[in-house]
Amino acid sequence: MRHTIYSMFIYLSLTGILLCPVLTRAEENVAEEPRPLVGAIRWDAWYGKLPASAKPPLSVQYPGFDTNRNRLVSQDPGKETQRCLAAEPWRYRWPFFTTLDPDGKALEFNENRVEVIEKEIEYAVHGGLDYWAFTGYPEPSPLSYTLKTFLSCRNRDKIKFSLFLPMWPAYGRIPDAAAEKAYWKYMLRLVKEPNYLKVQKTRPVLFVGFFNNVLAKKVLDEQWPTFTNELAKCGLGKPYLVFCEGSPARAKRYCDMFGGDALSAYAKANGKAKGASFSELASNAEKYWEYFEATGKPAVPICMTGWDHRPRVLNPVSWESYQLKKDANKYYYERGTPEEIAAHVGRGVSWYKKHPGKSGSELVLIYAWNEMDEGGWLVPALYPPHGEGAARLDALRKVLVPAKGR
Repeated sequence: MRHTIYSMFIYLSLTGILLCPVLTRAEENVAEEPRPLVGAIRWDAWYGKLPASAKPPLSVQYPGFDTNRNRLVSQDPGKETQRCLAAEPWRYRWPFFTTLDPDGKALEFNENRVEVIEKEIEYAVHGGLDYWAFTGYPEPSPLSYTLKTFLSCRNRDKIKFSLFLPMWPAYGRIPDAAAEKAYWKYMLRLVKEPNYLKVQKTRPVLFVGFFNNVLAKKVLDEQWPTFTNELAKCGLGKPYLVFCEGSPARAKRYCDMFGGDALSAYAKANGKAKGASFSELASNAEKYWEYFEATGKPAVPICMTGWDHRPRVLNPVSWESYQLKKDANKYYYERGTPEEIAAHVGRGVSWYKKHPGKSGSELVLIYAWNEMDEGGWLVPALYPPHGEGAARLDALRKVLVPAKGR
């Protein structure tokens, strides 16, 4: 009963019925044991309908493009992901900002509004998150819209942000050398923002993933020296680079190429799991923390909030071929309870007690804040009976925020 009342109190405060601000961890001024900085990945396809004036960058063959797989990126991924998620079986995943028609069907998932992002900031801080890792796409891309909106929010300083550079999807929207230079200038401008995530005082954190050998060499030889030199001119330290790949060997290879610092993953799941439990998903991810550390590089624990691509199997998106796999709709993990998800993240936080010596750069990365159509999310859903509301963040708060500050 107490949990229900508290959840409703937070909901009412965020919707403006009660004007009671949620305090940041620093504002709570309570003695607490230092813990890693905990953040969640954002993939911001929930930007609603593209305006008529929008001119998204054309899809192109990125460096290292495999013509046999024919994987061009989509110019309007929001339209495709909305179609996936709007199907009735996935109502429990619909976020709190869903626009419903009179019959209760999903009309639109438009997150790209200041009032929505400001509420999300309050929700994230309430759950104990320290940062969001925004996927870094070219500035004209619709996938950059929400990041721009975030930077205009009045309460943006309550949470840090970093960039997750998804290399081949980003380069699939870069048609020429001029656009490539513009992309890195945009990334530089973002890293210089005052609430950008830094470790060891001056080192901006960059998560990097979705590389291939051709693209890695191109970036390293052409754009990377200029990018890092410009950071140094601004008084910022060498970027703290976390390379995120599906295998420890690949992650370490790219980490060594760039002189990076740590290894992780965007997500970690067994693609052959058939309706497996969330506990199996969490266990699979936790094994990889050890595998990454065993390479000799520090690991950033990747924590899962779910993995279930069935919306994309039933309503395929253009940039994936997963749905062509035999019995693709049978490969998924069961939804975890809020308590199971929070406990998994808690193990990621406590993992550092057995792996000390990271010199003030301890990080935990969560998949994900808003990957609803892929099955991983923390963003509050519709409230019962349609969804679980902010229950996941309520549970996470019990793990990440000291008892006195709740």
